[in-house]
This record gives sequence, structure tokens and C-alpha cells, in this order.
Amino acid sequence: MKFHMKMATAEEVDGRTLRYQHRRPELLAALTEYILDNGVGDFSLRRTAMALDVSHATLLRHFSTKEELLDEVLHKIRADFNARLQRETETGKTQSLKEYMVSVWEHLCEPLEQRQFRLLFELVKFTPHRPGRKAPLVRSLVDEIVESIQEVLERERYSRKRARIIATSILAQIRGLHLDLAISGDLSRVDAAMRDYIDMIVRER
Repeated sequence: MKFHMKMATAEEVDGRTLRYQHRRPELLAALTEYILDNGVGDFSLRRTAMALDVSHATLLRHFSTKEELLDEVLHKIRADFNARLQRETETGKTQSLKEYMVSVWEHLCEPLEQRQFRLLFELVKFTPHRPGRKAPLVRSLVDEIVESIQEVLERERYSRKRARIIATSILAQIRGLHLDLAISGDLSRVDAAMRDYIDMIVRER
């Protein structure tokens, strides 16, 4: 008796992939949390699969390369961060400039949010310098935050040019103090410094 091994057709392979498709959002969410907690310095697909208790093959069904996986994780981090920041900005429409800045600052100091700044600093370290090119998260934590703060400042009757300059200064202060916080862990001192800076910005107005 002869047995014939049937080779999988392209349609059957695609069907197999689709059976796992419903797990993709769940898998991406778990990957995002893992990378926020552990960084990307020694990231590998096999090590990550073991940590998440999934097979290496499962990751490859959804993400063909390590680079693709990291790109999608960074896109999710950026999208989630921007959604939260936009909610803060919408709330800021009914707040004074000081109330808005304090609200955003307190939000960014929450432990889960601090992880994004630590990842940012790690990405800057590991991303080769290429003029004119920036990693997605780096771009998000610069351009889009500046634009959100700028929008609030313009409502406070700052000119567009002046609002952009001040928004850039505010973001630089936030990043610098979060770098201090990542190194020192001294939230009380860092928080006092930011609140003093906010008062200075408000007094200038």
C-alpha cells in the first residue's frame, strides 16, 4: 500500500495563518508590555516566545522578522500614547494652562508611563544616527507631543511661532526630568522641579 503525502497549497497555508489571526491583538498587547518592561537591548524572538509561553513558530506566523515585530510594537506604543495624550488635550480645553500642564505631567509620571521614556532613551542609544531618519517612537515623543502642547498654548493666545518654541522647551524639560528620574528614582525632587518650571512658564504669560 502506498501513501501519498499531500503538500500544502498556498490557500491552505493562508488558512492556517488565519486560524491564528484572532490572537494577533492579544499577542501584540502582550509583546508590547513585555518590551516596555524589558527593553530591546537583548531582544530576540526565541527569548520573547519563551517569556510569553508561546512557540517561536507562533511569533513567526504573525511577524516574519524581529524587525517587523518591533516595528509593530513601537507603532502600538505610539498609537496608545498619542490616544492618551489626545484625551489629556481634549480635557485641557476646559482647563487653565497651568492645570493642563500639571495634568499632563502627573499622567507622564505614572509608573506605566515612565516605561515609555526608559524605552525612548534605550532606542536613542541603539538607533544608529542617520541624518533625516528617526525611529517611530522617537518621532512621536517629539513631533506629536510638541503639536499637542502647542495647540493648548495657541488657545492661550500665544502666536503660533512662540507657542511652538515654548512647547519644545516644555517637552525638553519633561524628557530631561524623566532621564533624571530614570537614573535617580527621586520622584519628589523631579516633581518639584517640574512644578517650579510650570509656574515659571505661567508667570511669563
